[in-house]
Amino acid sequence: MMVLIAVIAYGCRDPEPDETEILNEWIWDVMNDVYLWSEDIDPSLYPTNETDPEAFFYSILSDNDRFSWIVDDYQALLNSFNNIELSSGISPYFIRAGETDQVVVIVEYVSKGSPAESAGIMRGDIIVEINGTMLTIDNYVDLFYNESLTLEFADFTDSGITANGKSVSITAKVIEQNPVIYSDVIDFHDQKIGYIVYTGFSLGEGNKWQDSLDYIFADFQNSGITDLIMDIRYNPGGRVSVATHIASTISPSDIPGSENVFVNYEWNSAYNEYFLNEEGENSENLVVLFEDDPYINFDLDNIYFLTSPHSASASELIIIGLQPYMNVVQIGEYTYGKCYGSITIPDIEDPPRHNWAMQPIVFKFANADGFTDFNDGLVPSIYIDDNLLIAKQFGDITDPIVARALEEITGVSPVSKKALSRRTSIGYELLPDPVRDMKSSAIK
Repeated sequence: MMVLIAVIAYGCRDPEPDETEILNEWIWDVMNDVYLWSEDIDPSLYPTNETDPEAFFYSILSDNDRFSWIVDDYQALLNSFNNIELSSGISPYFIRAGETDQVVVIVEYVSKGSPAESAGIMRGDIIVEINGTMLTIDNYVDLFYNESLTLEFADFTDSGITANGKSVSITAKVIEQNPVIYSDVIDFHDQKIGYIVYTGFSLGEGNKWQDSLDYIFADFQNSGITDLIMDIRYNPGGRVSVATHIASTISPSDIPGSENVFVNYEWNSAYNEYFLNEEGENSENLVVLFEDDPYINFDLDNIYFLTSPHSASASELIIIGLQPYMNVVQIGEYTYGKCYGSITIPDIEDPPRHNWAMQPIVFKFANADGFTDFNDGLVPSIYIDDNLLIAKQFGDITDPIVARALEEITGVSPVSKKALSRRTSIGYELLPDPVRDMKSSAIK
């Protein structure tokens, strides 16, 4: 997902001097108004002689905030939320191999219609060099987030990661990515189980991605599924409205339309007081209810979420939002740990004075039972490593995490215990992906 390549790798563009003053004033006014931690902003930071608005924005952020960000291209940001992006089509999983400084990229998945798909790149492929340079902890972000990539690949064996001589060159292009990467009805031990790999809570232009999701759910319903597995291992978040829509589809039938709380919002004290006094305690800015009349309702008692450290924000919101109402089984690894939401704020002057936009944290969310502050991630019900060094293709029921979900549903595992216990012979450390981190939001 590369719409923000320049922002991450090279920073925002330098504005003209007059524009810098406008930007700094805009940043200051907005952050002191709506920012969740507005009361903690140091008043001595402004007036400022800061010539870099991006640096000024980040100087304001609370020590509790590792999530707010700013960009210099508002339209590109809107496109990214609709999954329209300049991208190679590779979703990367960056790891540091062993105790060395070497970094490798494992392909989590490849977007349909992307340059990577056309080049035959697949989930689980291992990249060791980009543009003739070995990846290290100092260069892996800059190397990967380029528009033109020559990729050198490797194999994983019992002795480690070894270059295999395969080389592919690709150039990023603008693609529209349906966040549903894979879906199927799994027939296993006389049960029909819906399985969907979902990579972002996106409406899409004209609601096209939510509509597409509803069509899949309708197929599941027509197939007579008894259970549902939602694979959100690579889902950094997205719109709360889409998470609410999906939750209303999944939940027991008596939950939607009964004024049941999906999540609650907590804003800064000024906005909490305003919404309470002006709109009442049931304000939609304070309380998000399940939908009144969802397009489809599966009337499930159990839901199975597959998670990883890349499951963030709205992915975590849907898990905790459903927990008071049904048996939520989380299988895989700890999630990212983000109980906060943001809004997109451009310049509202007419005409706009600049093209920048902020994505500041403006609220914290909790479920109907008040559960929040899961800053270390949500703890899985059943812990299993998402080991991409031995990755299976989507739809392969011998994927250890999928297999464990099927065993939980049917009481029977599709693979032997010996196969499930396979370990790699090298240790590795998951490294940050700053582009993905910027995308990990629950967006109101």
